[in-house]
Amino acid sequence: MEELFRILYWIAIVSMSIILVVVNAGILIISIRFMQQRKIGLGIGSAIFSIFCFYLIVIMLGKTFPGLF
Repeated sequence: MEELFRILYWIAIVSMSIILVVVNAGILIISIRFMQQRKIGLGIGSAIFSIFCFYLIVIMLGKTFPGLF
């Protein structure tokens, strides 16, 4: 039973991480479009937010799966 929960936890963490990366990639693409539309402040702000979120995802995966990074 313990092994089953370990596998389910691993699947949940990996799938959540994939969804977070896809959402952050979308935010980064939107920020580039904002910068092309001359909404520089909004574009830079959302790009910084997206890059910071990518950093937090890497930290989360590093703490969950030691030795991954």
